[in-house]
Amino acid sequence: MGCGKSSVGRLVAARLGLPFFDLDERVVADAGAAVSRIFSLEGEPAFRARERAALIALAPELSAGAVIATGGGTTSDPDLGAWMSKRGTLIWLDARLEEIDNRVVSDGSRPLFGDRAARERLYEDRRPGYERSHHRIDTTDRTLDEVVQLVATVVLVPPEK
Repeated sequence: MGCGKSSVGRLVAARLGLPFFDLDERVVADAGAAVSRIFSLEGEPAFRARERAALIALAPELSAGAVIATGGGTTSDPDLGAWMSKRGTLIWLDARLEEIDNRVVSDGSRPLFGDRAARERLYEDRRPGYERSHHRIDTTDRTLDEVVQLVATVVLVPPEK
């Protein structure tokens, strides 16, 4: 959350001439409700189920390559993480918590943003899933263009299996 998945993903896809998919946008379109509303009405497990279904539904569109911005919790599901890993290069966009705090406005649109202690716990809970990525890119103190260049470079390198 707040590391640039959507912004970076769109620009990387454009640079590489690939389609771009934002998983949160897919879930919102399918549900007809904002992420925060899905969380409040259905809870996180239902949101994650919707997220999983939306990602798997993209499979036929991925054969020629694509860039997908997943939700911050997508890799918390080890089976889904393995599914993604078999199909492409997983890149973990990371940032120091202080940087995320500066980037993300607590406007209620991010249901898990919470207070500082809650964000630290969330990060630590998700870290094992993030660490299964093929690459980690720290976005702290980097411009959007710098991050896009780094991601575009590693996307062109096949992941080690």
